Amino acid sequence: MESLDLPLFPLNTVLFPGMALPLHIFEGRYLQMIDDCLNKTRQFGVVLARPEREALPEGYSIGTSALITHVERLKDGHLDIFTAGLERFRVLDWIRTEPYAVGRIEPFPLEDTQAKELVGLVRAASGYFVRYLRLAGDVLGTVIRVDHAPEDASTLAYMMAIALQISNEEKQGLLGIASLPLLLWKEATIMSREEVLLARMKTAQEEQAVYIRGIRDWLSLN
Repeated sequence: MESLDLPLFPLNTVLFPGMALPLHIFEGRYLQMIDDCLNKTRQFGVVLARPEREALPEGYSIGTSALITHVERLKDGHLDIFTAGLERFRVLDWIRTEPYAVGRIEPFPLEDTQAKELVGLVRAASGYFVRYLRLAGDVLGTVIRVDHAPEDASTLAYMMAIALQISNEEKQGLLGIASLPLLLWKEATIMSREEVLLARMKTAQEEQAVYIRGIRDWLSLN
C-alpha cells in the first residue's frame, strides 16, 4: 500500500468513517495545522490521544482521516470546524511533533468484505443495532426512529461503532479490527451486553417514576 504524510490531531475521541466531528480550534499549533490543511487537501488524521503518563507517541497508531467540510472563523481568532470521517489508516512513523504532529500513514481498509458469513452476521447485527438504538432512546428520553439498519456490511459496522456508548479504549479496539466479519461479531457481542444494561436502566427509571407518582398522589390527599 502507498504511504503518505498526514497532519495528526490527537483527541479524546475515536473517529470512524462516516462520523461527523465538529471541533472548536483555539490552540496556536492546531490553528496553524487547520490553515495548512485548508491550503492543501483539507484533510488531517484523528488519533485517540494517549494518557500523558505513557512514554509513547501522543496518539494511538490506528486512526481515521477527517475531511474539513466547513469552517467558521470567530472574532477571537478561534475556529469552529466541521469534519467528516473518511478512511482508517495506520501510522507507520511519527515524522515530527512540532509545531504539530505529522505521521507517515498507510490505508487500513476492512478485510474479508466478501466473506460468506457476512450475510448471517449482517442479519444478526442489524437486529442488535435497531434494538440498541431504541433502548438507548428510551433511557435518554429521546425518540430515535430506526426502522431498519444499513444493508451494506461495512456501513453497518461503522454505524454500530459510532452509536455504541462505550469507553474510548473499547472503541479504539473496534477501530483496530482488520476483519469485517470479526468487527461485526464483536459489535454484536458488545451491543448484546449493553442491551441488558440499558433494559435494567429503563426498568429502574420506570420504577422510580411510579414511586415518585405515588408520593405526589399521597401528598395531594394530605
